[in-house]
Amino acid sequence: MRSVSVVLATGVVFLLGCAGQELVRGDDMSATQHRLEAQREAAAAEKAGAAGPAAPVAAPAGYDWNAERRREAESRREHARQHAAAAEFLEQFEDRECRHVPAASRAACPLLGPVVRIDDVPGGIRATFADARRVPTAITEMRCHYAYARSRHFDEAIGCPLYVQGVEVRQSLDPRAIEIVSRDEHIGRLIRERGRQQAVFVRQARR
Repeated sequence: MRSVSVVLATGVVFLLGCAGQELVRGDDMSATQHRLEAQREAAAAEKAGAAGPAAPVAAPAGYDWNAERRREAESRREHARQHAAAAEFLEQFEDRECRHVPAASRAACPLLGPVVRIDDVPGGIRATFADARRVPTAITEMRCHYAYARSRHFDEAIGCPLYVQGVEVRQSLDPRAIEIVSRDEHIGRLIRERGRQQAVFVRQARR
């Protein structure tokens, strides 16, 4: 069955880099870890910039012996800016996706259900809910928890096992169903396994 994607919460979408430093990726670490790296790089930049002038035994005329120190200081300042920007991106992503969810409730695993059935689809599962009115709320909760987990680098000690990097939650064409999928084959298998473990099943009422 085809589906209409209404929620897109993919993995790495934020890339930063600077000369002389490794590429900073938003999803390489948590927002808190990015903040700490930014502080460390800023302190290193200040130290490099505050170092006294080099004192070579002999200097060619016009040669700036402190240029390397200045380059190092600027490189570290840029790296600090990028880590700070990555942290801000993750924090804003969580705030946007969780704008209707109180901060104290974001850590709770969203209820996958009540559902009447779960079917495999390419990349994951389709969960059909007993009540279609539950679907929009479930999508909101799942989007929020994904963003919450993402800003914490998908730490399973904090978040739910189903919410790993690269998961996408979307509404099916069937208004009673949502799809939880990934483009990654391994993640798709995890979704099928963990989705069934976490789902709350009810019997479908006979018509």
